[in-house]
Amino acid sequence: MATDTGNNVEPEHKITLRPVLGLIENLSKRDLEQITVEAIRTHRRLRDSAEARYEEWRSEADVRTCDTAGPARIAYVAAMIDMHAQQAALSTLLGVLGHVPSVPAD
Repeated sequence: MATDTGNNVEPEHKITLRPVLGLIENLSKRDLEQITVEAIRTHRRLRDSAEARYEEWRSEADVRTCDTAGPARIAYVAAMIDMHAQQAALSTLLGVLGHVPSVPAD
């Protein structure tokens, strides 16, 4: 359940992906930081892709039938799911690492 703090709803606990924890448990901080930096870059690419799919969906006269949302919206939703799944993995890595590493813009 979430708690309400003013106008914001905050989760009571962070999402932690146990499989990720198992994979990284014996890595050095240096190795963990390298993996986290790559995860940040991946997240940025997925975010950019989702934004592009959103713009396509919003600007396109999407062909819709009564049984589908249309290909542009489906592409947007799929891109958002990919981005949010990556964000969960990235959040787990950042939680273990304990800081956000500096990652230059691509």
